[in-house]
Amino acid sequence: MANDKKGVSPLATGVAGAVIGAAAAAAAIALSDEKTRKKAEKVLDQMQKEGNQMFKEIKRIALDLKERGERALEEAKKSPKQLPEKGKKKA
Repeated sequence: MANDKKGVSPLATGVAGAVIGAAAAAAAIALSDEKTRKKAEKVLDQMQKEGNQMFKEIKRIALDLKERGERALEEAKKSPKQLPEKGKKKA
């Protein structure tokens, strides 16, 4: 039982490391070119702006839902509904 090993195989780890290394090398070569670097900066800036807009919209929706939930909770506290008692038979 003590020899039961679970996890990622060494072969899979080696392949993943090789893929990551190749991607890093390709990125370094691509970013060494000034035109490519400028394009990458523009794309990243645009993605950041879009991400910020999405975050603001999600935050606005979340706050709206929170307010609606709080109002519904207060309404429920003000006028609790009469729930039928369990086990009580109707005549």
